[in-house]
Amino acid sequence: MNFNKVTLFGFEFITANDVGEITDALMQAAAAHFDGDVNFLITLNAFLVVNFLDKKNKTLLEKYKQSAYVLPDGMPIIWLGKMRYKVEWNRLTGSDLFPGLWKEVKEKKYHATFVLPNNLLAESFNKEYNLCSSFVPKFFNPDEKEYIQSFAEEVADKIIASKSRFLFLGLTFPKQEMLGAKIAELLKEKNYNEGILILCLGASFEFYFDLKKRAPLFFQKTGLEWLYRFALEPKRLWKRYTVDNIRFINLSIKELTRKRQIN
Repeated sequence: MNFNKVTLFGFEFITANDVGEITDALMQAAAAHFDGDVNFLITLNAFLVVNFLDKKNKTLLEKYKQSAYVLPDGMPIIWLGKMRYKVEWNRLTGSDLFPGLWKEVKEKKYHATFVLPNNLLAESFNKEYNLCSSFVPKFFNPDEKEYIQSFAEEVADKIIASKSRFLFLGLTFPKQEMLGAKIAELLKEKNYNEGILILCLGASFEFYFDLKKRAPLFFQKTGLEWLYRFALEPKRLWKRYTVDNIRFINLSIKELTRKRQIN
């Protein structure tokens, strides 16, 4: 399935009516083993755009700009696209995508691999579906290259052994992105040609099992989800919704002056 795409910040965002269309496309691609390649799906909001474009994350930016599926997860992205391209498009969140996609994965009996932030999530997925493998890394810093290498090796070897069709990553930025990039690199080095999609979905799995609460629909649809989340976790999120938001506004102003691209 081919989607129209809108280019913002160097990323080619998919325009689709809803996440159901994305799920259908992913399952079609999975049936074809993703053409024997290692593909990425990422969902971007203002916070992630700012951090991908940070100079210290240049390597990650170049890797993930090539993602096969980039979803607009965040109302500021939607508003910017409308201003820049006069295009009507919808927010496509990882938290909305995952439940329907996961249902299809289980029905098709595809093996899936998870990298999760805690054992409770790992146990929950293993209990729910016997054709999945779950990994929980120790707490690590992004500069611990040796640990990232060894953990990625462990995950990659399991993917190869199980012929896993999906790898779901549920850590914070940039940890999940660093692991995803390293695992993809290792799979290619090991000549894994069964095809796999690596999905960076953050907290989607905690929402799935109600370990975290999403904002009510009113907040989601009006672009005020950040306010709801900030009220719940002010100490953790204050920088994201002050400093990072100012940086996003500056980046958006620059983006509005660039040459338009619609594919």
